Amino acid sequence: MKFKFPKIVIKLKPSRIDNGGVGVFAVTAIKKGEKVADGIPIEDLSEVIPWNEVGHLDKNVQKKVKKFCVGTIIGFVPPDNNDFNKLSIEWYFNHSCNGNLGFDKNGDFIAIRYIKNGEELSYDYGLIESNPNFKMKCKCHNYNCREIVTGNDWKVLAKDKSKIKYMHPFLISLIDQTIKG
Repeated sequence: MKFKFPKIVIKLKPSRIDNGGVGVFAVTAIKKGEKVADGIPIEDLSEVIPWNEVGHLDKNVQKKVKKFCVGTIIGFVPPDNNDFNKLSIEWYFNHSCNGNLGFDKNGDFIAIRYIKNGEELSYDYGLIESNPNFKMKCKCHNYNCREIVTGNDWKVLAKDKSKIKYMHPFLISLIDQTIKG
């Protein structure tokens, strides 16, 4: 019997960006435009858990929401079945102001440039995060590091054509709505 497996392109190991944390690394070279991992379908962003519900959650769950979940103005995107015990590998992509991943029109993670084998995979959280209360200290130390990443960074990134084309489709639709007024 022959078994078929998809090409393995990523693995988890200690992060170079988040010292003491987990990162996702390329195990093979990845071409620009190549899908790296499933992302967040736009439908998932219309089914968020409202922020006013967070305070009613178990303290451990509240910590996971703050550490892992993408936020919007009205709520956060939970993992499948609200189960933090089964996070898939893409939940471990770290932020970098000069990330090598972005989103395609389906909300999946794609390489925005050629990625070498062994390189840590990251994306600019400003390409999807829109919770106006989100704030974190950046650890990327890139030449263009913003030092503080916020849930409003997408508004600045939207002015850069090289960034907007890799934004999550949810944010692109939000930008379009804002322009149309």
